[in-house]
Amino acid sequence: MLKNQKYDRLFSGHSLRVFLLITWFAMLVEFASGQKDRPLWIDDKGIRNHTLVSPHQKNNTILRVLLPKNIKHDYRYRILFVLPVHESGLFKNGNGLLEVQKLNIHNEHKLICVAPSFSSKPWYADHDLNPNKKDESHLLKTVIPYIEENYPVIKNYKGRLLVGFSKSGWGAISLLLRHPDKFYKAVAWDPGIRIDTGQFENPTEKIHRIRRDFGSNENFEKYRISTLLKTPIKGLGGDPRLFYYNRLGSHRTRGGGVIHNLMIKRGISHKYAVDQKREHRWDSGWLSEAILFLTQ
Repeated sequence: MLKNQKYDRLFSGHSLRVFLLITWFAMLVEFASGQKDRPLWIDDKGIRNHTLVSPHQKNNTILRVLLPKNIKHDYRYRILFVLPVHESGLFKNGNGLLEVQKLNIHNEHKLICVAPSFSSKPWYADHDLNPNKKDESHLLKTVIPYIEENYPVIKNYKGRLLVGFSKSGWGAISLLLRHPDKFYKAVAWDPGIRIDTGQFENPTEKIHRIRRDFGSNENFEKYRISTLLKTPIKGLGGDPRLFYYNRLGSHRTRGGGVIHNLMIKRGISHKYAVDQKREHRWDSGWLSEAILFLTQ
């Protein structure tokens, strides 16, 4: 009886309110973290979110997948890789997958649209000094096998399409030039070419960026577009598999012309356009034409 009285006093009045408050807060934290820790959840836009554990990234990443309506599991779909400009959870230049959804691209062209994510700003290279920043390997060895295992997609290079801009535009070009046997077509709008052929007001800034994003200078050269274009590349001399936009009014414009001329010299068949001045965003009006090139 004495023990019960002590128990009652412990959980009565103020103590009980504190206990309930702590319990409620713990449940709230568990629910919030559970949204990220679950292997799969569907958000309020109908986009499927997968949590991926990758040996090539510092943290777990989220893979977002947008499916066409009435998906048929006996049909094999092409994959559109909507390459992010920023690290996981940051969309300051717009949300590429939501723009694809808004334009109904997934339904109109029967595409499974995929937006991978990365622990840090992606340049789609394997950093040679940071084992937690292997962005190319994350895409090739974690993301693609996961999609192919879990969705009805074409499992060869003709079923893989790339679209990106800024840093992810650089990534789209680099991935196609380095792996023409793994990707079929790529579009790069206003790509981040300045680190290759452009000028920096402070010369040390370029050195710092290369060190941060690629590692050593030797490793940077493995991904540097102008260097890749000076080496023999098989399979890119026939029908154009690359659409390269330059944008008026951009500090990347001059360097973009250099890359275009290098492609001509090396016999890389491509479509090239100097686009009007637009905002440096996913939703500034360039994406529809890009998708037509990829799907034709």
